[in-house]
Amino acid sequence: IGFLQSKLKKTILGKLKIDKAEITVWQTFPKIGITLKNVTISDSFYNKPFLRAGEITAKAGFLDLMGSKLTISSIRIKDAVIHSFTDARGYSNTYVLRSHSDSSKAKDKSKKPVVFRNLELKNVSVIIEDAIKNKRYAARIDNADIDMRLTGSKYYITFDEDLFLRGLGFKFVQGYWLENQRIQAKWRFVFDTTGNILSFKDTKVKIQGQPFIIKGEFDFGKKSEFHIDAVTKAISYSTALGILKPKIREKLQKLNLKNVLDVNASLTGSLSHQGDPSVKVDFKTQNNAINTPVINLNNCNFSGNFINQADTNIPPDDSNSIVTIKSFTSSWGDINVKAPNITVSNFTKPTLQFEFFSECTLPQLDDQLSSETLNFVSGNAKLYLAYNGPLITDPSLLNQLNAKIQIENGNIVYVPRSLTFSECNGAISITGNNLLMNNFQCNLNTNHFVVNVTGNNLNRISTKEAGKATINCNVFSPDIDLTDFKALFAKKAKLAAKKSNNNLRSTANAIDNAVENGDLFLNVKAQKLSLHHFTASNVIANVFFKNDDWEIKQASMLHADGSFNLTAKVHQVNDNLHQLSAHVNLQNINVKKLFYGFDNFGQATITANNLKGIMNAKADISAGISNAGKFITNTMNGELIFSLKNAALINLKSFQNIQQYVFKDRNLSNVEFAELKNTFDIKNGDIYIPRMIVQSSALTMYIEGVYSFADRTDISIQVPLSTLKNKPEDYKTIDKAKAEKPGASIYLRAKDKNGEVKIGLDLFKKFRRDKHKKDAE
Repeated sequence: IGFLQSKLKKTILGKLKIDKAEITVWQTFPKIGITLKNVTISDSFYNKPFLRAGEITAKAGFLDLMGSKLTISSIRIKDAVIHSFTDARGYSNTYVLRSHSDSSKAKDKSKKPVVFRNLELKNVSVIIEDAIKNKRYAARIDNADIDMRLTGSKYYITFDEDLFLRGLGFKFVQGYWLENQRIQAKWRFVFDTTGNILSFKDTKVKIQGQPFIIKGEFDFGKKSEFHIDAVTKAISYSTALGILKPKIREKLQKLNLKNVLDVNASLTGSLSHQGDPSVKVDFKTQNNAINTPVINLNNCNFSGNFINQADTNIPPDDSNSIVTIKSFTSSWGDINVKAPNITVSNFTKPTLQFEFFSECTLPQLDDQLSSETLNFVSGNAKLYLAYNGPLITDPSLLNQLNAKIQIENGNIVYVPRSLTFSECNGAISITGNNLLMNNFQCNLNTNHFVVNVTGNNLNRISTKEAGKATINCNVFSPDIDLTDFKALFAKKAKLAAKKSNNNLRSTANAIDNAVENGDLFLNVKAQKLSLHHFTASNVIANVFFKNDDWEIKQASMLHADGSFNLTAKVHQVNDNLHQLSAHVNLQNINVKKLFYGFDNFGQATITANNLKGIMNAKADISAGISNAGKFITNTMNGELIFSLKNAALINLKSFQNIQQYVFKDRNLSNVEFAELKNTFDIKNGDIYIPRMIVQSSALTMYIEGVYSFADRTDISIQVPLSTLKNKPEDYKTIDKAKAEKPGASIYLRAKDKNGEVKIGLDLFKKFRRDKHKKDAE
């Protein structure tokens, strides 16, 4: 050991330690064998081992030791770690391999050159670190057999290896390339000492069992760079990703390919400067399947490449990386899809860019969207999708999505209200996070609509802000029949969950949620509006929908020879009941047509056939609406202020019954009235009439009481005796002084009986006594 240490110290600058040395002749005959146990070579500054080997065995022949060269036939290193490092200050422990003669100016002319013919490695770990260049390479050589021969100025080296590569950290802060990969190959290197160039031709290499053909060159001279080409066929996507750095691998894992690809790769990099090598990977595949967080595609055919130096003026880097897919064709369910280019760029903050084109039937589109709110029953569609934005999985990606769907002869069902829209034709466009529909046409039963829509903040249908989209819808129709919209008050149909084989289901759910819960502003213009007997023209309405509630912000129309204006709010109490609150303003309304249009307001005592006159009125009313879209009369409450001019009662049977007691000689079949003005309170379906004068062509009377849509009508009628004697001549002019003191009178009482209003004498003024009693209470 002393002899070896003294000799080796002349050729090695590092600190050498050998625990045990053995010389064998017979076991290695005809060679001489030297075996060293527990050998370490350390640097003098950090005292860290450059080499730590459990066993090193060298073999040499007697003649090899006596020639002009010191020829060692083989060296075997077993259970060793070789650790080369350069720290941040530039200190490197590789100096330990330099000899004393190399470090001095004087040359030892008597020193023999050493030639190695074979090197065998077993369980040898190699770590090379450079803190300045931010590089780290690490591998474990399980078995390697290296043969070398020198011919002229070239070394010919055969390197048969089986190693586990921990990774190549060209820019270690970003992680390893080829991380945790098993590599098996038989390399045939040529090292030209004149230019310090190591090269190798096409070599069969297995990386994680995948066969590659690799060739390359390492220039250790002035250029100080390397170049490697690698080709493989039928490599799985996961195996291909394993070659890449973690950050790139993580981003590309969002695009999962099920089947294999053909790959050509090229790497060019510096051996002396920091940074990643320049990498280009070309790939192609046929009949593949792609699963993404948003959509699944089958029968995919495409080619493309990966480059980590898209801008040649900038060094290779994740932010300078791009994947380009060309001539992409695939199937989205039964829908054929094609895209000229798909790119993913800037792997620091990945950006996805694509354009998709397709033509399909609406049922095919329905199968893929799997919307629970909309069913696409029949028709055709042309699809265009373009995206340029961050590679994310949340539906808020719609912020950068441009889409256009051209629908032809479509039948679409709005499931929650069972509304079927037929003959749908037009384009739906999404630009950024905005929705646009221009002159989209469709039918709902007998109704024809032309629709223009703008939508804002569609990106807010993401899971974080669901239902915050705002949609403005302008609708024109020549004729709207409101009976087709009674479903707005009906119980919502339960949405059946649709099965879907793609992850676009979550996006469809978010869109369903936006349609159901988003803010919808509906502006309606119609030449004609009808509901049973009700008709109107020049209809303009502004309606706001939010969740299950809706608000008529302003509606105006021409009805019954006059104008009809209202504002209203409708709140859904439960599946069977909506609560309405409305403000109504009627101007110059033909009361006969009004009663006809509103089906006599649900009562049969006074009908359109009994009325004549022009009415102006204002009303504030609240009421319940059934799921059939009809007023629940006993829930009506509010106030009615009205004026009725040129009024007349025609053939009103209950009024003509007065002739059983008075006015037998007068015509009560057509009674004209002076202007009627009053304010009525409405409570639980009953109209409370304060005392008012009714002056007509037949008589003058004073009425007060309750008119009820149920069986609670109770009205007092006071007829002054003066009107019994003389028929009013100027009945349209009301004498207020006389009206306050009508004098002696006959009292009648109108009450419900068997569903009809009957009028009888109230000889004892029972109505007035009951009223006083109630007032006192």
